[in-house]
Amino acid sequence: MKFDHSDPELNDPLTDEELEFLERFLSGNAVCDDAMDAVMLHGFLTAVISGPNAIMPGAILPWIWDARHATRQPRFLSAGRARKVTGLIFQYWNDINDTLNQCPDLFELPLHTTVYAGEEVPVLDEWCKGYSKGIDIDREAWEPLIERHPWWFNIILLFGTASGDHELARRDYTVEQRRSFVLQLMASALNIHRDGCEARRELMGQGERPGTIPADSWPKARRATQPAKRIMDAQDGSGSKDLFLVDSLGRVTDEAFHPLALSPLATRITRGGTSVDVHIYRADDDGGDGWILEIIDASGTSTVWDEPFPTDGAALAEALSTISMHGIASVTGDGPAPAPKH
Repeated sequence: MKFDHSDPELNDPLTDEELEFLERFLSGNAVCDDAMDAVMLHGFLTAVISGPNAIMPGAILPWIWDARHATRQPRFLSAGRARKVTGLIFQYWNDINDTLNQCPDLFELPLHTTVYAGEEVPVLDEWCKGYSKGIDIDREAWEPLIERHPWWFNIILLFGTASGDHELARRDYTVEQRRSFVLQLMASALNIHRDGCEARRELMGQGERPGTIPADSWPKARRATQPAKRIMDAQDGSGSKDLFLVDSLGRVTDEAFHPLALSPLATRITRGGTSVDVHIYRADDDGGDGWILEIIDASGTSTVWDEPFPTDGAALAEALSTISMHGIASVTGDGPAPAPKH
């Protein structure tokens, strides 16, 4: 299912810079430790796109922010920041969807690598955990497919579940085997997606529609609800289209927008006609975790310091010192990022 937005830019594939921005956000202090990283998110979205039921965008966001419980929300600097991050997530959704449907031969897994037995091998765990989570949130609907084609799910469940971890510990796969798993995973993902598309076409040929899981069904519901005709029409390419950023996710109010505590020292710095916004904030109420320094340029490129500062004044001093020593380009997308000193 693809979600179209009235802003044409939000329907384009993610650029490298946008994907890097999303990766930084998902690994930053604005989300909990159990938030998905970009690789896990790719696996999760691939499963959601390929699954038996249509899962609405607002129903998947809680699992992205908190893959363990879907209860802890991110903290955003502003409503505009919330819109940007969620917009990038659904651009990523559309990008994966288009690849699976229009050019499956270009489908790839964005995996990290590690050294195993002295050689570089792909890390499968995070992608498989994301895919397994996509299955788990609608497990009952997935069971028939898993029973019909268990071999499609062997590697996904082996690397993506706790029971699989125990089994992996007993096995001693060679480097060649681990590398071959990537091709097997890609084949499985494409087979599962193709099977899901065929099943949906068969249902629709019989005058029926796949189930739809709405935004308010988590975390307790795991069964498909009655189909929502307007949304399924959009999936078929007929009828009205779903505008995901506002209407499908809910208004950016207290439920969707969790602002960080901003320091009054937050400011804008201009040098040579170039301006950046210096954001200094904390995620907790008492400041016990320290103050985070983030500098955002006019194009939205974000530079975040790795470690928190004990006071907001120390954070501001670091921002001024960095710009003074390295130039304002060092905290924009036009120059190399400064190396954190703490």
